[in-house]
Amino acid sequence: MFDQIFGNYLVSVNRLTSQQLEEVIEQEKSVRVKLGLIAVAEKLMTQEQADEVNRLQAIMDKRFGDIAVTKGYLTDEQIGHLLKKQGNVYMLFVQTIIDKGYMSLEDIDEELAKYQEKQGFTHSDMDDLVSGDIDRTVKLFLPNNSEFCNRICGIAIRTIIRLIDSGAYVSKAFLVDELKVDNCAVQKLEGDYAIYSGFAGNGNSLLRMASIYADEEFEKVDLDALDSVGEFTNCINGLFASEVSHENVNVDMLPPSFYENPTTIRGKQFCVFPITIQNKVVHFILSVESEFSID
Repeated sequence: MFDQIFGNYLVSVNRLTSQQLEEVIEQEKSVRVKLGLIAVAEKLMTQEQADEVNRLQAIMDKRFGDIAVTKGYLTDEQIGHLLKKQGNVYMLFVQTIIDKGYMSLEDIDEELAKYQEKQGFTHSDMDDLVSGDIDRTVKLFLPNNSEFCNRICGIAIRTIIRLIDSGAYVSKAFLVDELKVDNCAVQKLEGDYAIYSGFAGNGNSLLRMASIYADEEFEKVDLDALDSVGEFTNCINGLFASEVSHENVNVDMLPPSFYENPTTIRGKQFCVFPITIQNKVVHFILSVESEFSID
């Protein structure tokens, strides 16, 4: 996600064009080999084992390596070996820009320093950003909030990247008491905690998410499209509910609610997390143990 976040910053300050960024990210794809493919090439796993882990990833909120270790196919040491071969996202991004002659290393370092200052990030924060770890990156863009906020948002981003758009990226989240949107799909979780989460958008911003998840091309954000968004929200909340159940935390998911016309979301400092999916910004909405209503 670093390449999308920092790359779009470079576009915003006119150090790269949108076309150049697309070319850089496209070229990265040709060298960012999947961990399973490397494991098979290194003869550490069979193709059948790699395929099984890939299938499990579709229903489990875990990395390929974590699942492979749990299944006994790989050791932690072998995962470390494979990750080194896979390459660092930051270095791949930087090397690609330099190879294409778009910027020098000095130029990139200068812009990184400016970006760090603009975001108010510490040196430790920048280490998290360039690490390539989604959880470490997501926390940088969230306000100081509850542990559940960090966990649910992390699950949401990982699930979006895995099932909707591998090029999705986040912007700074913010806390508000009121948000006006054109449409949204929201689900309540009740039990040991009262949680509301879902996706809101303006215009047709939710359309690509709905179409990709349903594997059906919607023409507008109607109730059918919002039903798909609601099912995707249910998938995220299901992963969260399953995770916390192992900690003796019980939450039950109610059916998602859909709003296809302009509406106002109200609450007490609920979290709004902007996520860019295929050049459209959608808002992941999250309220934990707080006032929340939709008019």
